Amino acid sequence: MSTARKVLFSLVPVATLLVLGEGGARLVSTETCEAIEPRSGSWETMVGDPDLLWRLEPDTLFDSPAGQTKINSVGLRETLEPSQEKQPGELRILVTGDSSIYGWGVRDHETYPVYLERALKRRLPDQRIEVINLGVPGYSTEQTLRLLDAVGWSYAPDLVVVSNIFSDCNIDAFQDRAALRMTSGEGSVMWNSRLYCAAYMPWLRYQSGLNQATNSILMPGIPTGANAAVSLEKIDTILDLSRVPLPDYLENLDRIQAAAEARGATMLLAPLAQEWDIGVWNVPMPPPTDDQVLPWYPYRDAQQQWAEAHGVGRVYFPEVFAQNATGRQPLFVDNMHPSSRGTALMADAVAEHIAAHPELLGLVAADFREPPAGSEPQRTPNGRSGKGGSSRPSGMPPGERPNRDRSD
Repeated sequence: MSTARKVLFSLVPVATLLVLGEGGARLVSTETCEAIEPRSGSWETMVGDPDLLWRLEPDTLFDSPAGQTKINSVGLRETLEPSQEKQPGELRILVTGDSSIYGWGVRDHETYPVYLERALKRRLPDQRIEVINLGVPGYSTEQTLRLLDAVGWSYAPDLVVVSNIFSDCNIDAFQDRAALRMTSGEGSVMWNSRLYCAAYMPWLRYQSGLNQATNSILMPGIPTGANAAVSLEKIDTILDLSRVPLPDYLENLDRIQAAAEARGATMLLAPLAQEWDIGVWNVPMPPPTDDQVLPWYPYRDAQQQWAEAHGVGRVYFPEVFAQNATGRQPLFVDNMHPSSRGTALMADAVAEHIAAHPELLGLVAADFREPPAGSEPQRTPNGRSGKGGSSRPSGMPPGERPNRDRSD
């Protein structure tokens, strides 16, 4: 008997068992393969979303420690609706990121997007300008890309300022692309098999709720598996455990730039800062040593290289904060979220960069005016960064708090 026939005959019993198993599963099991529905559980102000994992609950007004917060009809902390048509000559800027862009811990009128709009209007008093807040707590570039498609591009922006970084390099209970595959409903041909679904769905439901808060599914949670072993003291190299691994993060920057250019918009990077950038360490563990590589270091370095290779400007917020860490008013409300003074510094730095690079908005230098005296936050010289910029300001190693939570 030939080898081919032997293999064929050996497969017959296997096929028979599978057919019988499938028939039996169809008789006794009602399990079918279906997408996992994200649930926000007790995460107030958020709702689960199969395309975004979570989003701000639309049309809500809620109380926060900083005061009342209003969310518009498309789930943004923003007064402008995408249905409001862009006026002739109007310029629109989208700012993307997570909770630091959203404005965690500050009032509606103290967020960085609001301050940026004011800073630009002082420099362009004859120009109609709208700055749209596309920041959502916990959002990575994976989610921001989808939010841009769902809502952001509807605003017809002229410039997109991208600040996503901390949620991308965050080590969490899941990775974004794997989580979004669970919620997409894009199954294989095996989804037609009742036997396969009877075994697959219990495993999938277990994975989606692993180390989640009560009634939460695919929300920020507690690191599991290999991720659970990661502590600040053990992180010495870039890890593939981040929510968005570094190669995927850079790919997402490519995609944002391509989508912006296809719509006639430009792009600017503005990576976020936090307290360690100004030499303050308020977490319950020893601070990192000077030579310790924390996960956001490689992201910042790789982002700088990407910006230089793609001709994209970069306002480096860690340097802005490090050079303005003076005075009695704190720059952060906690380990990572900027205070109203911090958001004003961010806005001023970006407004100065745009004034120095008017082509970002299709303008020329003569269009800009010096802001009125006393209208800007007090800053030290060189308190801004354009293209590039060292990812490790002298004497101030960058970083983000390691015990990240849902406000990231």
